[in-house]
Amino acid sequence: MKQTNFLKEQRKQDADYMYEFSKIRKLIAKNAMIKPVFVYENDDPNKIIKKLKREDTNVCIVITKDKKFVGEISDEDLIKLFLHQEKYEPLTRILNVGYKREFLYKKAKELINKHKSTANLDTPINKLIELVYKEGFHYIPILNEDKKVVGVVTPSSILNLLEKY
Repeated sequence: MKQTNFLKEQRKQDADYMYEFSKIRKLIAKNAMIKPVFVYENDDPNKIIKKLKREDTNVCIVITKDKKFVGEISDEDLIKLFLHQEKYEPLTRILNVGYKREFLYKKAKELINKHKSTANLDTPINKLIELVYKEGFHYIPILNEDKKVVGVVTPSSILNLLEKY
């Protein structure tokens, strides 16, 4: 009798576990996405830097006026430009000023880091985890059926979602 009750309890636990596991497998990008920080493709670097600081983020999503995805600009991308300026501009190195001169007249569309991958609202969470891990993306733009950016998924937003399950 004890063994029968034990088996029933074990089967119930297994069923509960499988039910919970099936819910996780059905999670999609829409469940994990957060609001992106947008800049437009013709915004200047000063506006981008101000937005990065004001929104306390390290990546801005670059879009067209009708919210179509163009690329992204991260604080790392800007630092690389400053480093390039310091390396190849003698006055910048000597005077320790003028770091913004090289890209001051560029637009966001010229500074972007183009993504090789985006995701749709119904992309499975497992695919997003793979993009974060294999591709090293910190921001994955989520597009609707019209190819407009509706959100982003980050490693943190994935962890926050999975913490609930």
